[in-house]
Amino acid sequence: MDKYNNFFKNYIFNLNIRNILILLFLISLFKNGIWYHPALWNMLEIAKNPFENVFGSNINKYYLYSSWLSPYLAYLLGIKSKFYFFIFHLFLSVLYLFFSINLIKKNIKKNNLKKSLIIFLIFPVSMTSFYWVGYDSLILLLMTFSLYNKKNYLVILICSIGIGLQHFEIGIVSILVVSIALILEKILYKDLKKLNISFIFIIVFIIGLFIGKISLYEIYSNEGFVGGRLDWATNALLHLFYNFYFNFYNIIWFALGAGWLIVFHYFFKQKKRWPFVISLLLLILLLPFVDDHSRVFSACSFMLIMVYILCNDEFLDTISIKHLSLFFLIWIFLPYSWVWQGDLRSTMFLYDLAYILDYIFCI
Repeated sequence: MDKYNNFFKNYIFNLNIRNILILLFLISLFKNGIWYHPALWNMLEIAKNPFENVFGSNINKYYLYSSWLSPYLAYLLGIKSKFYFFIFHLFLSVLYLFFSINLIKKNIKKNNLKKSLIIFLIFPVSMTSFYWVGYDSLILLLMTFSLYNKKNYLVILICSIGIGLQHFEIGIVSILVVSIALILEKILYKDLKKLNISFIFIIVFIIGLFIGKISLYEIYSNEGFVGGRLDWATNALLHLFYNFYFNFYNIIWFALGAGWLIVFHYFFKQKKRWPFVISLLLLILLLPFVDDHSRVFSACSFMLIMVYILCNDEFLDTISIKHLSLFFLIWIFLPYSWVWQGDLRSTMFLYDLAYILDYIFCI
């Protein structure tokens, strides 16, 4: 193990930031792959005509109108083909990754930067918008913009309105768990050093979410939609509970995968641990009510993880090179894996490779 620790320190951790990011992304690409969200082509139909009901009487698809903003942006750009619609969302995913890295750089000490970047890639949320290229691409990008401009309340309002137009449910759950963590801080640890965001940030963010959601109702006020995400979940409760009960271990473990090791480290090494730990565990209560468990958990936990883990120097200081090398090794050998309807989904990298080979050689 000492040989490996020395190897990690000398040949991986000592790489410059650019090279370590390239290495991390190549590993992540192999572990994850790049593929489209199953609902992406239905969203393309909305992009072709974002102000009318393009699904007719098929109420099972009405919930997709709750993710209206990225199809509308594609509409403004004149995007009508599957290829360019996919590339547009993939571009948003790349922007999310780029600004997340810059958000981390902006908020932590230089000597903790490599630690935080490695840990970021260990958490599945770093790659969720590449595995499911689709509406999460814009949601996570807007969340990142909000945190990046945490004191510019106009930017926060605009971004949160966008999230309300793109996925109100993920937005409200995300900000609620951060709110719970901040409230617990005030109650349990009055002397705790102020973290990255304030209650004003929370209030402005929530106001923006509701403005976005209400605007969406106004946009489709004449269409008479009777179904949304909550309606869909209510009608599918038996199916959702069945999947959660019989696949509990897979769902819980792969909600964070190797990222649970970071959470355990936080629990044992951080004295004032409870605000983050309780808030994160509360998110598990959401999992029985969703079908795409890993994706939803990743997106809803993003802001909490960014504030308390990735941009928290106090916590990052507790992680030694030996700890980090062990986390890195386990991450390499453990799959990200995504759980959909209780079933494990493996890397899409081989599908990407097969698609490229078929396109080139027609095999």
